[in-house]
Amino acid sequence: MFRFLSAFFLCVFLASCSSQLPEGPRTTSAALTAPASAPLSQITRMWQGRTDGTSGVHIISNGIDALALRLGLAEQAVTSIDAQYYLLHNDEAGRLFTDALLRAADRGVRVRLLLDDMDTRGYDEATHALETHPNIEIRLFNPFARSHGKALSALLEFRRINRRMHNKSMTFDGRVTIVGGRNIGDEYFSAREESNYDDLDLLAAGPVVDDVGRTFDSYWNSRYAVPASQVITPKEDGADLEAVRTALAQHRQRIALTPYGGALLDHIASLKRQPLQLTAARATLLADPPEKAAGELPASETFAASMLPYVTALESEFLVVSAYFVPRDSGTALLRALEERGVDVTVMTNSLDATDVPAVYAHYAHSRRDLLEAGVDLWELRAEKERPDRTLSGLGLSRSALHAKAFVLDRKLLFIGSFNWDPRSVRINSEMGILVDSPALATQAAVNFKKLLPEAAFHVQMGEDGRMQWLEHDAGNRWRLYRSEPILSQMRATTAWLTGLLPIGGQL
Repeated sequence: MFRFLSAFFLCVFLASCSSQLPEGPRTTSAALTAPASAPLSQITRMWQGRTDGTSGVHIISNGIDALALRLGLAEQAVTSIDAQYYLLHNDEAGRLFTDALLRAADRGVRVRLLLDDMDTRGYDEATHALETHPNIEIRLFNPFARSHGKALSALLEFRRINRRMHNKSMTFDGRVTIVGGRNIGDEYFSAREESNYDDLDLLAAGPVVDDVGRTFDSYWNSRYAVPASQVITPKEDGADLEAVRTALAQHRQRIALTPYGGALLDHIASLKRQPLQLTAARATLLADPPEKAAGELPASETFAASMLPYVTALESEFLVVSAYFVPRDSGTALLRALEERGVDVTVMTNSLDATDVPAVYAHYAHSRRDLLEAGVDLWELRAEKERPDRTLSGLGLSRSALHAKAFVLDRKLLFIGSFNWDPRSVRINSEMGILVDSPALATQAAVNFKKLLPEAAFHVQMGEDGRMQWLEHDAGNRWRLYRSEPILSQMRATTAWLTGLLPIGGQL
């Protein structure tokens, strides 16, 4: 513990150290739109050129569909693919995603891939090889120095390195976009056997796609998006493009023979046979500007500021899904004020067993009693919650963790994006998402959410004795009462308690 505290305070001390982004030549570019004859232009033609601001939208909750749509749309692209992600894992799904981009580039599609540098160092060699393709350009947002390890880089450049690009979007031919909570990795697409994320994306066509394109361009052309070639020093004996192409093709062929690969191919084929039916709605993109990475952006120009008026205007109901929920005093006061005005507030976040960041749970727990006393209806996802997208596809059981970030406001507005209700999303990282004005979609989302709660989550309440208690709805339609926090691992609980003592809430 002493070492941890010492390292933390050393980071704070070094936060004043100056640091510089790599400098070098770079070109500017802009989003492209496919011609009217292109397949994706044909599929989305009813949403093009609309003057009423209406877009076509579809909620993607099924993890396998989420990957199938990305791969299937990449196959149909003829002009451009712009992808922006916080994480791209070097795993089964990550390699399928990369293979789809490379095959599109081989067909002449321009590929722009913008990655936050949090998780890229482990595959620098492949990144360098891909960048040699004439139709692929990769940029790393706010990159770590490669001259020393990530931990040391973060220590020496804390002020800069602490700010990350958390955005997640993928746009095809300037006609279709997918925006939401999913990064690229197995756990986001139900590809793991042990545990997968419950997550949400929104697919859209129409005017909002242009807005996503302009936002992507602002990040791509910003000083924080550094060409990978200026960050990575290639090895003399490193893999070349042909070696990477061969390895990705072999991986694709191998995965196709697995149960998950078979299910994925079935989903892709199904989506080709029966294209998604989109719902007409006014869709508004909310996004932090890339300048948030400098740490000097006025609070009034942030994503959080643009979302706040919709929250303060609530009249009856506010449903919050936030994987990482750390409201602190200001957020708790906001929810208390809503409850005092008669707004019914319901929040679902991860339980201690479900979360992948115990420190986040520990600092959320500091606000739990105040939230309950304010009247907030509080639920925590159970880790043993099953995944119907896997079981219905014959892939077997899997546990769950929550990764979705969504709001339903008065059953009129629905937000899906990358924004967690925590200090990091509000003040530190850049975020984006789409706010949909559709009473039909918002109401359906609310109904599904309310139905899910007793099936999948602990209901946290205050007992008559003033102590917190957890209620679990079992398969026999009975409620089981826990008078102490239900946990599977005492070591995990101890770790969370210890991190909860540290003054790091503002960084979570």
